[in-house]
Amino acid sequence: MNELSQLTRQHYEKNEVGTSLVSKVATILDSLPAGAVDASQLAGLDQFHVMGLEATDRLARFAGIESGTNILDAGSGLGGPSRYLASTYGCRVVGVDLSPSFVAVAQLLAQRTGLNVLVSYQAGDLLALPFPDSGFDVVWTQHVVMNIPDRERVYREFRRVLRPGGKLVFYDALATDAKPELHFPVPWAESNGTSFLFTQDETSSVLATAGFTISAWNDVTTEALNWMGQQRPLAQGLSLGIVMGPRFSEMAANLARNVREGRVRFVMAVCRADGAQD
Repeated sequence: MNELSQLTRQHYEKNEVGTSLVSKVATILDSLPAGAVDASQLAGLDQFHVMGLEATDRLARFAGIESGTNILDAGSGLGGPSRYLASTYGCRVVGVDLSPSFVAVAQLLAQRTGLNVLVSYQAGDLLALPFPDSGFDVVWTQHVVMNIPDRERVYREFRRVLRPGGKLVFYDALATDAKPELHFPVPWAESNGTSFLFTQDETSSVLATAGFTISAWNDVTTEALNWMGQQRPLAQGLSLGIVMGPRFSEMAANLARNVREGRVRFVMAVCRADGAQD
Protein backbone atom coordinates (compact mmCIF):
# COMPACT_ATOMS: atom_id res chain seq x y z
CA MET A 1 0.00 0.00 0.00
CA ASN A 2 1.44 3.38 -0.98
CA GLU A 3 1.61 6.41 1.31
CA LEU A 4 -1.46 8.11 -0.16
CA SER A 5 -3.56 4.97 0.30
CA GLN A 6 -2.37 4.70 3.89
CA LEU A 7 -3.32 8.33 4.60
CA THR A 8 -6.72 7.83 3.01
CA ARG A 9 -7.39 4.71 5.02
CA GLN A 10 -6.28 6.46 8.23
CA HIS A 11 -8.71 9.28 7.53
CA TYR A 12 -11.67 6.91 7.45
CA GLU A 13 -10.49 4.78 10.36
CA LYS A 14 -9.33 7.59 12.66
CA ASN A 15 -12.27 7.16 15.01
CA GLU A 16 -11.42 3.50 15.72
CA VAL A 17 -9.67 3.94 19.04
CA GLY A 18 -10.18 1.30 21.72
CA THR A 19 -13.20 -0.38 20.16
CA SER A 20 -13.34 -1.53 16.55
CA LEU A 21 -15.98 -0.22 14.20
CA VAL A 22 -17.46 -3.67 13.66
CA SER A 23 -17.82 -4.14 17.43
CA LYS A 24 -19.59 -0.79 17.77
CA VAL A 25 -22.03 -1.63 14.99
CA ALA A 26 -22.61 -5.16 16.30
CA THR A 27 -23.49 -3.79 19.76
CA ILE A 28 -26.12 -1.47 18.28
CA LEU A 29 -27.54 -4.21 16.06
CA ASP A 30 -27.85 -6.51 19.06
CA SER A 31 -29.98 -3.89 20.80
CA LEU A 32 -32.53 -3.88 17.97
CA PRO A 33 -35.59 -6.13 17.90
CA ALA A 34 -34.87 -9.63 16.64
CA GLY A 35 -35.06 -10.24 12.92
CA ALA A 36 -33.51 -8.85 9.77
CA VAL A 37 -32.87 -5.13 9.40
CA ASP A 38 -33.65 -3.23 6.21
CA ALA A 39 -32.18 -0.43 4.12
CA SER A 40 -34.23 2.34 5.75
CA GLN A 41 -33.03 1.38 9.24
CA LEU A 42 -29.39 1.37 8.15
CA ALA A 43 -29.40 4.37 5.80
CA GLY A 44 -28.01 6.84 8.34
CA LEU A 45 -24.95 4.63 8.71
CA ASP A 46 -24.27 2.82 5.46
CA GLN A 47 -25.16 5.40 2.78
CA PHE A 48 -21.93 7.40 3.09
CA HIS A 49 -22.62 10.09 0.47
CA VAL A 50 -24.64 13.25 0.06
CA MET A 51 -28.41 12.62 -0.26
CA GLY A 52 -28.03 9.20 1.36
CA LEU A 53 -30.41 6.43 0.35
CA GLU A 54 -32.33 8.81 -1.90
CA ALA A 55 -29.20 9.27 -4.02
CA THR A 56 -28.63 5.52 -4.33
CA ASP A 57 -32.21 4.95 -5.45
CA ARG A 58 -32.03 7.85 -7.88
CA LEU A 59 -28.72 6.70 -9.36
CA ALA A 60 -30.03 3.16 -9.89
CA ARG A 61 -33.08 4.45 -11.76
CA PHE A 62 -30.95 6.93 -13.72
CA ALA A 63 -28.66 4.09 -14.80
CA GLY A 64 -31.49 1.73 -15.70
CA ILE A 65 -30.27 -1.05 -13.42
CA GLU A 66 -31.98 -4.33 -14.31
CA SER A 67 -32.71 -7.52 -12.43
CA GLY A 68 -29.82 -9.96 -12.23
CA THR A 69 -27.13 -7.46 -13.23
CA ASN A 70 -23.58 -8.42 -12.18
CA ILE A 71 -22.15 -5.35 -10.44
CA LEU A 72 -18.81 -4.28 -8.96
CA ASP A 73 -19.30 -1.69 -6.22
CA ALA A 74 -15.94 0.10 -6.34
CA GLY A 75 -15.24 1.74 -3.01
CA SER A 76 -18.17 -0.03 -1.38
CA GLY A 77 -17.73 1.49 2.08
CA LEU A 78 -20.17 -0.01 4.57
CA GLY A 79 -22.14 -1.64 1.78
CA GLY A 80 -25.42 0.26 1.78
CA PRO A 81 -25.66 0.79 -1.99
CA SER A 82 -24.67 -2.79 -2.82
CA ARG A 83 -27.30 -4.21 -0.49
CA TYR A 84 -29.90 -1.84 -1.90
CA LEU A 85 -29.12 -3.03 -5.44
CA ALA A 86 -29.33 -6.65 -4.31
CA SER A 87 -32.59 -6.28 -2.39
CA THR A 88 -34.36 -4.00 -4.86
CA TYR A 89 -33.19 -5.42 -8.19
CA GLY A 90 -31.89 -8.89 -7.37
CA CYS A 91 -28.40 -7.93 -8.53
CA ARG A 92 -25.30 -9.86 -7.61
CA VAL A 93 -22.80 -7.38 -6.22
CA VAL A 94 -19.15 -7.62 -5.26
CA GLY A 95 -17.88 -4.75 -3.12
CA VAL A 96 -14.24 -3.68 -2.86
CA ASP A 97 -12.99 -1.13 -0.34
CA LEU A 98 -9.62 0.11 0.91
CA SER A 99 -10.62 -0.18 4.58
CA PRO A 100 -10.73 -3.68 6.11
CA SER A 101 -12.92 -2.39 8.93
CA PHE A 102 -15.49 -1.09 6.44
CA VAL A 103 -15.41 -4.49 4.72
CA ALA A 104 -15.99 -6.23 8.05
CA VAL A 105 -19.01 -4.04 8.81
CA ALA A 106 -20.40 -4.56 5.30
CA GLN A 107 -20.13 -8.32 5.75
CA LEU A 108 -21.87 -8.14 9.13
CA LEU A 109 -24.70 -6.05 7.71
CA ALA A 110 -25.08 -8.40 4.74
CA GLN A 111 -25.66 -11.23 7.20
CA ARG A 112 -28.11 -9.24 9.31
CA THR A 113 -30.11 -8.15 6.25
CA GLY A 114 -30.15 -11.68 4.85
CA LEU A 115 -28.43 -10.57 1.64
CA ASN A 116 -25.13 -12.42 1.97
CA VAL A 117 -26.14 -14.79 -0.84
CA LEU A 118 -26.21 -11.88 -3.30
CA VAL A 119 -23.46 -9.61 -1.97
CA SER A 120 -19.86 -10.12 -0.93
CA TYR A 121 -17.05 -7.78 0.10
CA GLN A 122 -13.28 -7.73 0.12
CA ALA A 123 -10.47 -5.31 0.84
CA GLY A 124 -8.62 -4.13 -2.22
CA ASP A 125 -7.05 -1.34 -4.24
CA LEU A 126 -9.16 0.18 -7.02
CA LEU A 127 -5.97 0.82 -8.99
CA ALA A 128 -5.27 -2.93 -9.14
CA LEU A 129 -8.59 -4.75 -8.97
CA PRO A 130 -8.34 -8.49 -8.19
CA PHE A 131 -10.71 -9.54 -10.98
CA PRO A 132 -10.32 -10.87 -14.53
CA ASP A 133 -11.12 -8.83 -17.60
CA SER A 134 -14.72 -8.31 -18.72
CA GLY A 135 -16.29 -9.87 -15.63
CA PHE A 136 -18.95 -7.27 -14.76
CA ASP A 137 -21.98 -5.68 -16.40
CA VAL A 138 -21.73 -2.52 -14.26
CA VAL A 139 -19.08 -0.76 -12.22
CA TRP A 140 -20.84 1.38 -9.62
CA THR A 141 -19.16 4.04 -7.49
CA GLN A 142 -20.35 6.84 -5.21
CA HIS A 143 -18.13 9.52 -3.67
CA VAL A 144 -14.91 7.50 -3.98
CA VAL A 145 -12.54 8.73 -6.71
CA MET A 146 -11.89 12.13 -5.09
CA ASN A 147 -9.15 10.39 -3.05
CA ILE A 148 -7.42 9.14 -6.24
CA PRO A 149 -5.22 11.54 -8.25
CA ASP A 150 -4.45 9.06 -11.05
CA ARG A 151 -7.96 9.17 -12.43
CA GLU A 152 -7.02 7.71 -15.80
CA ARG A 153 -5.54 4.63 -14.15
CA VAL A 154 -8.59 3.94 -12.00
CA TYR A 155 -10.97 4.45 -14.92
CA ARG A 156 -8.87 2.10 -17.04
CA GLU A 157 -9.19 -0.52 -14.31
CA PHE A 158 -12.95 -0.02 -14.30
CA ARG A 159 -12.95 -0.39 -18.09
CA ARG A 160 -10.83 -3.54 -17.89
CA VAL A 161 -13.22 -5.42 -15.63
CA LEU A 162 -16.31 -4.35 -17.61
CA ARG A 163 -17.60 -6.33 -20.56
CA PRO A 164 -17.71 -4.32 -23.81
CA GLY A 165 -20.88 -2.27 -23.72
CA GLY A 166 -21.05 -2.45 -19.94
CA LYS A 167 -21.70 0.61 -17.80
CA LEU A 168 -19.70 2.76 -15.44
CA VAL A 169 -22.24 4.39 -13.12
CA PHE A 170 -21.06 7.08 -10.75
CA TYR A 171 -22.17 9.81 -8.37
CA ASP A 172 -19.26 12.08 -7.59
CA ALA A 173 -18.13 15.37 -6.15
CA LEU A 174 -16.41 17.52 -8.78
CA ALA A 175 -14.50 20.77 -8.66
CA THR A 176 -16.17 23.76 -10.26
CA ASP A 177 -14.48 25.17 -13.34
CA ALA A 178 -12.08 27.57 -11.60
CA LYS A 179 -11.00 24.86 -9.11
CA PRO A 180 -11.07 27.14 -6.03
CA GLU A 181 -9.48 25.93 -2.81
CA LEU A 182 -11.77 24.00 -0.49
CA HIS A 183 -12.51 24.58 3.16
CA PHE A 184 -11.17 21.55 5.05
CA PRO A 185 -11.77 19.10 6.61
CA VAL A 186 -14.45 17.54 4.42
CA PRO A 187 -15.89 14.02 4.74
CA TRP A 188 -13.31 12.50 2.36
CA ALA A 189 -10.17 14.39 3.42
CA GLU A 190 -8.49 16.36 6.18
CA SER A 191 -6.56 18.53 3.70
CA ASN A 192 -5.77 18.90 0.02
CA GLY A 193 -3.05 16.28 0.45
CA THR A 194 -5.67 13.55 -0.02
CA SER A 195 -8.34 15.44 -1.98
CA PHE A 196 -8.25 15.44 -5.78
CA LEU A 197 -11.35 16.89 -7.39
CA PHE A 198 -11.55 17.08 -11.18
CA THR A 199 -13.69 19.53 -13.13
CA GLN A 200 -16.43 18.37 -15.49
CA ASP A 201 -14.19 18.92 -18.52
CA GLU A 202 -11.27 17.09 -16.92
CA THR A 203 -13.53 14.20 -15.97
CA SER A 204 -15.02 13.94 -19.46
CA SER A 205 -11.58 13.99 -21.04
CA VAL A 206 -10.07 11.28 -18.86
CA LEU A 207 -13.14 9.07 -19.26
CA ALA A 208 -12.73 9.22 -23.05
CA THR A 209 -9.03 8.43 -22.78
CA ALA A 210 -9.81 5.43 -20.57
CA GLY A 211 -12.27 3.96 -23.06
CA PHE A 212 -15.68 5.31 -22.04
CA THR A 213 -18.42 7.23 -23.81
CA ILE A 214 -20.68 9.34 -21.59
CA SER A 215 -24.29 8.40 -22.29
CA ALA A 216 -26.02 10.36 -19.50
CA TRP A 217 -24.92 13.22 -17.25
CA ASN A 218 -26.94 15.00 -14.59
CA ASP A 219 -25.80 17.82 -12.33
CA VAL A 220 -27.57 17.35 -8.98
CA THR A 221 -25.83 20.13 -7.04
CA THR A 222 -29.01 22.03 -6.25
CA GLU A 223 -30.75 18.92 -4.94
CA ALA A 224 -27.67 17.98 -2.91
CA LEU A 225 -27.47 21.43 -1.32
CA ASN A 226 -31.17 21.37 -0.44
CA TRP A 227 -30.70 17.96 1.18
CA MET A 228 -27.72 19.17 3.22
CA GLY A 229 -29.75 22.14 4.41
CA GLN A 230 -32.39 19.79 5.81
CA GLN A 231 -29.99 17.65 7.84
CA ARG A 232 -30.02 17.74 11.62
CA PRO A 233 -27.28 16.89 14.14
CA LEU A 234 -26.37 13.22 14.06
CA ALA A 235 -28.59 11.04 16.20
CA GLN A 236 -27.32 8.28 18.42
CA GLY A 237 -27.38 4.78 17.04
CA LEU A 238 -26.82 3.78 13.44
CA SER A 239 -25.34 6.98 12.05
CA LEU A 240 -22.10 8.17 10.45
CA GLY A 241 -21.08 9.49 13.84
CA ILE A 242 -20.09 5.92 14.68
CA VAL A 243 -17.72 5.89 11.72
CA MET A 244 -16.23 9.37 11.70
CA GLY A 245 -16.73 10.50 15.28
CA PRO A 246 -17.49 14.05 16.47
CA ARG A 247 -15.36 15.58 13.70
CA PHE A 248 -17.99 14.60 11.13
CA SER A 249 -20.19 17.59 12.03
CA GLU A 250 -17.41 20.01 11.04
CA MET A 251 -16.72 18.03 7.86
CA ALA A 252 -20.38 18.12 6.82
CA ALA A 253 -20.62 21.85 7.58
CA ASN A 254 -17.52 22.57 5.49
CA LEU A 255 -18.86 20.52 2.61
CA ALA A 256 -22.13 22.46 2.63
CA ARG A 257 -20.18 25.73 2.69
CA ASN A 258 -18.03 24.59 -0.24
CA VAL A 259 -21.14 23.83 -2.26
CA ARG A 260 -22.86 27.11 -1.35
CA GLU A 261 -19.74 29.06 -2.34
CA GLY A 262 -19.46 27.32 -5.70
CA ARG A 263 -16.36 25.28 -4.89
CA VAL A 264 -17.90 21.80 -5.25
CA ARG A 265 -20.61 20.37 -7.49
CA PHE A 266 -22.26 16.95 -7.63
CA VAL A 267 -22.99 14.89 -10.73
CA MET A 268 -24.49 11.54 -11.61
CA ALA A 269 -23.32 9.91 -14.83
CA VAL A 270 -23.64 6.75 -16.88
CA CYS A 271 -20.79 5.84 -19.23
CA ARG A 272 -20.62 3.05 -21.80
CA ALA A 273 -17.52 0.88 -22.01
CA ASP A 274 -16.33 1.09 -25.58
CA GLY A 275 -15.29 -1.99 -27.60
CA ALA A 276 -12.11 -4.03 -27.14
CA GLN A 277 -9.37 -2.21 -25.25
CA ASP A 278 -6.00 -1.30 -26.70
